[in-house]
Amino acid sequence: MLIGEVARRSGVSARMLRHYESLGLVAPSQRTTGGYREYSDADIGRIFHIEGLRRLGMSLSEVGRVLSEPDFDPGSVLGDLIDQARERIAAEQRLLDHLESVARLGRTDGESLLYTIDLMRSLESGDVIQRHKAALGSGVDGGMPIEALSQAVLQETVLNAAGAMRWALAQAGAEAVPHVVVGMDDASAQVRRNALLTLDEIRRTTPDEELDSRSTSMIQQALELALDDAVPDIRSIAALALGRSGDAKAVPVLLDMAMNGPKDIEAAEAIGSIVDAAGPRADMSERVFTELHRHADSSETATRFRVLQVLLEISGDRSDELIAELSNDDSPELAATARAALERRRR
Repeated sequence: MLIGEVARRSGVSARMLRHYESLGLVAPSQRTTGGYREYSDADIGRIFHIEGLRRLGMSLSEVGRVLSEPDFDPGSVLGDLIDQARERIAAEQRLLDHLESVARLGRTDGESLLYTIDLMRSLESGDVIQRHKAALGSGVDGGMPIEALSQAVLQETVLNAAGAMRWALAQAGAEAVPHVVVGMDDASAQVRRNALLTLDEIRRTTPDEELDSRSTSMIQQALELALDDAVPDIRSIAALALGRSGDAKAVPVLLDMAMNGPKDIEAAEAIGSIVDAAGPRADMSERVFTELHRHADSSETATRFRVLQVLLEISGDRSDELIAELSNDDSPELAATARAALERRRR
């Protein structure tokens, strides 16, 4: 069969057939008396094999190895091809998600659509100033898809830019919560931290009537989950967020922070608010005073100072009694501080 007929039957152009021949992938078994290439049935079968392997994503050099090396193991090549296919599928899925998020904004005129696209491009910029401006612009007019802004804030590493993105997302309120809360399951501590700060900002700045029960529950669960995070900074963010709302679940972490830092002053203030709200005889308050008494017996002056720091945030007789004990501390400085505090509280 001559090359033109082979091209028609196989769907492979004559030019490509010649290219295959130049690479040694296929060679006509014979030639006519006029010197024209003549392909046998076996040659045509090999052409179909070449095309089939190419459709799998193999390069021509890989195809040549499969066809010419009997001991060649295609498993590694197929593994690479599978990985590449998955990457292409993931890229297409990201593109689809991107298009759908833009479509949900309902931008019906070209100018608004182009503005949204510009914002999204800026949000992905390597220039932090551009990302910061894009976040602020989105927060003002809602021109950014919430999904895109949520993904950006979770990945942001620059403090100021992340703050601007959190502010912009907080404008969306409850709608942003499901897109942010997924970051709490991320392996990256930075992503979990960004998610936590964003959820707390949404909760603090969104009016109660605009934050539905489902969103409130999702935020609460995320904050409680973070109390057990392996990263101390994440635990402290969650504890302070819960502490500001008077949630006693945060007390164990807050006590640890108050005694060991960081943010011992903020933790002391949160503990004081929780104990005062619960009352001095509540079970939780009893646990707090038990821990404070235990730490007040520490041999470390710094620890006893931190006990005093917590006590100063708690009103009532029980706190005054322990402050009075500290006014007789072996450390002159601590004792003087406790006496001065006690005098102010008794006025």
